[in-house]
Amino acid sequence: MHYSLSCLCGQAGLSVNTDISDVGICHCSMCRRWSGSPMMAVHVGTEVEIRDEQAITRYASSEWANRGFCTHCGTHLFYQLNHNQEYIVPAGLFPADVDFTLTSQIYIDHKPPYYEFANATTKMTEAEFLASAGVEV
Repeated sequence: MHYSLSCLCGQAGLSVNTDISDVGICHCSMCRRWSGSPMMAVHVGTEVEIRDEQAITRYASSEWANRGFCTHCGTHLFYQLNHNQEYIVPAGLFPADVDFTLTSQIYIDHKPPYYEFANATTKMTEAEFLASAGVEV
């Protein structure tokens, strides 16, 4: 499926082609600070077309990833892994009628105790996730 995703003001956007229907949640402190809550995201691969790169600010949030957001309205557009250039996109950018399934949670050892998701998901600690992603820290 082709999706044309955009920020709140419409200045910046992404075009992605994906058949992925899985949504993952990240509970790390950076994602929680960046999104204001756990980040619900979709791995869309490396084939992403960015509309108006000048309207996007990239922030190197760690040695192994960067985050992109609209310079004008602040909408979070993507998280990108440096080692393989894979884009992870907030699920909220997709239309509400997309048939997503919540399948995984990472950094589960960083999740604060004040919330819990009822969905049956795969859960990975920080160390488990980093090892599975091939990230050397």
